[in-house]
Amino acid sequence: MKRTLKLVIIWFIAVIILLISGCRNNLKNAENLDSEHQDLKYSDTEYSDDYIGEVRKDVYINEMFQLKLNGKIHNMYVLGREEIEGMKEYSDTDSTKTGKDKRNYINDMEALDRSGASRYVSIKIYRETEEKGMEKHIEVELQKQKKEYEGEYDNTEVKLSTGILVDKEVQSIDIRLNGERIEYAESILYMKVDDYFIEIKVEGKDSKDIQEVLSMFVAPDYEEHVEPKYIFDLDANVKFTVGEIENGIYTNKMLNLKVDGKANDLRFSNDEEIKKKFGYNDSDRADIESVKEVLNKGDYFVDMHATTPDNKVDIAVFVYRSEYDLNTFLEKELNKLKKDFDSKKKTIELFGEEVPGIEFKKVYYDGTATIELAFIKRGKYITVISSGGEYSSAPKDGFKLFEVLDNQVEIDSDEVTDSSDSINENDESAEIVDNDFKFSIGEINNGIYTNKMLGIRFDEKSLGMKIKSREEENNRFYSTDEKKWDIDEVLELLESGDRFVDMRADIENGGILVVMIKKEDMLNDLDSYINRQVVVFKDRYDMNGTYAEVKKDEAEFLGETGPYIIIHIKKYGQSLYKRVVYLKVGNYIAEIYAYAGDELSAKQMIDAISKIEE
Repeated sequence: MKRTLKLVIIWFIAVIILLISGCRNNLKNAENLDSEHQDLKYSDTEYSDDYIGEVRKDVYINEMFQLKLNGKIHNMYVLGREEIEGMKEYSDTDSTKTGKDKRNYINDMEALDRSGASRYVSIKIYRETEEKGMEKHIEVELQKQKKEYEGEYDNTEVKLSTGILVDKEVQSIDIRLNGERIEYAESILYMKVDDYFIEIKVEGKDSKDIQEVLSMFVAPDYEEHVEPKYIFDLDANVKFTVGEIENGIYTNKMLNLKVDGKANDLRFSNDEEIKKKFGYNDSDRADIESVKEVLNKGDYFVDMHATTPDNKVDIAVFVYRSEYDLNTFLEKELNKLKKDFDSKKKTIELFGEEVPGIEFKKVYYDGTATIELAFIKRGKYITVISSGGEYSSAPKDGFKLFEVLDNQVEIDSDEVTDSSDSINENDESAEIVDNDFKFSIGEINNGIYTNKMLGIRFDEKSLGMKIKSREEENNRFYSTDEKKWDIDEVLELLESGDRFVDMRADIENGGILVVMIKKEDMLNDLDSYINRQVVVFKDRYDMNGTYAEVKKDEAEFLGETGPYIIIHIKKYGQSLYKRVVYLKVGNYIAEIYAYAGDELSAKQMIDAISKIEE
């Protein structure tokens, strides 16, 4: 099949695979092009930026040629130069192979139907030289198209004509195929401004498709495209509100942002799906006070979560209530992520501005997901916008979906802060953090472990277990070169976000009992912390491709009924049970793990820990 017909097929395949499916090999393919394709990125001829268009949020605008195509309105993907260059093996013509017109144009824009229909648009910009002007280019192109189509297909017509583009009559080359097995239409239109000319190629099933696409082009309305400027870091008593989803559009007045899910083919998760994915808490969107209570505990509220139909792009909005400044909050989140993921600080473009953020990668058994977090502060509320997916540009594509709700400078605020809008130390829903206690680690003497800070005791003889060397265990975790731990070194370790192995005991070829201590100075509610741990465990096993049933339950521990987590793992035909109970003292949490081949044995090890008698 000829070049033009191939182009339709190739582009549908390319865009479906690379944009809709989020192919992980996008960058790899671009790096491994044949040598004859390597020179397509730049032009030999110098081009003025004034004559080059811009694509932003699926809207193409070229001021010099007075052209605008709004892909959102017409349900089309619109790709700019950067995206095209990343897939440049699909965006060139046969001229690359023949050497004709090589390095003589700029791929300014390409667009195609989201619905998978056959309509397609590409725009190239040329600069006239002494050797080549628009008229000569049209003549050469006409003869080339005649050679390719006439004689190859029955009922084929290739002719020089005129077309209407934004109420202007312009020269065009029209190609029409009306065979028994194929119907195809293409028009190539030309417009000249100063020493530059533009080539607009429109493809479709028939002439009606061509006219529909050409009618999408309008003159730019510059007032319409003055982007509202987002107001960051408002130091005000912001009135707390949650977001709403109506008619496929998410809006949040407090955060002053929106996401048009209808225009961008997004699926929003409902509240039950959000709770299942991100961990249960007692928040109810319809009950604003319940959401405030959750925030006052140091927990977060997931205001929105959405994915593309293929789940290759994932976005979410998390809201926190925090007394920390934005940078301190970000650093604490980064320290948490560094323990499990390849993570780093990153500046992120959001709303046309640069905001502080974090990039990290989740390596799953079947691929890698890249996730970026953008941090925004408005009053006492910190918003973390998450965007990611399985292909490298997924985070960037996700952030493009967020828009400024309006151009308001003054947002709604409470004249007087009520009790629900402030962190209430006397609130029974939040645990009181006692920061005056003296931190200590456990002691191990004659096979007996005691920790006075936690108020717990364990005798290795109770289950025929053996307590391991604390130094050896922490060295195994952190490669400390047999460092002799003292209290200052432990505090330094915990401050960095790491856990300290306070005790480990095991049975040869049997169960394991571990007491680990970590610092948590953001979540002040133990139950909320456990809810978040359920999510952490599920995600960790999913990444490894391991089947694991993770659930939260309640049982008696140290004479009181409290929550615990039970994990059932199946791997290589064997079962492993992990039971985890938690204690909280001040800003420190003890995680007590029991590993065994059955649930009863795991419970017996937990029950072997007793309360220190006062």
